Amino acid sequence: MSKIGPFFNPIQWIKAYKFQKNNAKFDKSTYDLELYLYSKILNNNMLHWGYFQNTNIEPDTISLKMVEEAQIKYAENIIDQISDKKNAVLDVGCGMGGLAELMLKKKLKVEVLTPNRNQIDYITSKFKDISSHNCKFENLESDSKYGTVINSESLQYIKLDDAFKKLETIILPNGKWIVVDYFRLNDNGINKSAHLLDSFKSKLEEYGWNITYERDITANVLPTIAFANLYYNRFLIPIKHYAYEKLRYKKAWLFYLTEKLRVSIDKKIVKENASIDPEQFVNEKKYMFFVLEKN
Repeated sequence: MSKIGPFFNPIQWIKAYKFQKNNAKFDKSTYDLELYLYSKILNNNMLHWGYFQNTNIEPDTISLKMVEEAQIKYAENIIDQISDKKNAVLDVGCGMGGLAELMLKKKLKVEVLTPNRNQIDYITSKFKDISSHNCKFENLESDSKYGTVINSESLQYIKLDDAFKKLETIILPNGKWIVVDYFRLNDNGINKSAHLLDSFKSKLEEYGWNITYERDITANVLPTIAFANLYYNRFLIPIKHYAYEKLRYKKAWLFYLTEKLRVSIDKKIVKENASIDPEQFVNEKKYMFFVLEKN
């Protein structure tokens, strides 16, 4: 009875309600649990999918070191597109600062932006002199003008009109906007994250941006997706099954009472798995590399 006592204690129910109400204010853009998880698995401060030159590599031959090397190659591809070496670069959605660190090593002037307070604290503790902005991109207030603005897997979190309007105020004439992100091909997919590719291209035309470089790099990120999918099916799903069954054997009453919770967890897992299922990803999305300049 001591273990189920809280279920019958009205004070505990009041506390539970307040706890849920406070957690309802959780803002994913402020603290992204998935990004936190990836940052603990990988050691190069990069949180993106990476770029594999060998697009035919089998997922069960990929090591964490290979993923980290692919992430560095991805970052180098972005840096290669930066032609303005004098004016500052703004890294929007900078994550743990891996891309910014490589740019600093190349003697580029870099400023970083993320709404995640933990990421800002980490980056500023590591790079004492770096300028940082702890806010959403659309809320950025700065008198600075940038020669290059980078959105690496961060545009998907920003409303398109907000992104374009903010760019108008912060980018220098002849400046570059580098967008490397995945886009949805239609509205029929399970996972609705990311903008529609057609909508993005329409906005480019509407706001007067030219595409000076465009490349579909889906095949280059698929090895990482396949690698994640492999571990999902070989480890996460069996561990989840083990945990459920362990609960059923040890605490059958709790297993029964948490049925709805387990159903919601399973639905969430199915949705998240859609983003790391290689076949489904190809059917629903494209991972694009754009370099853009204002008309």
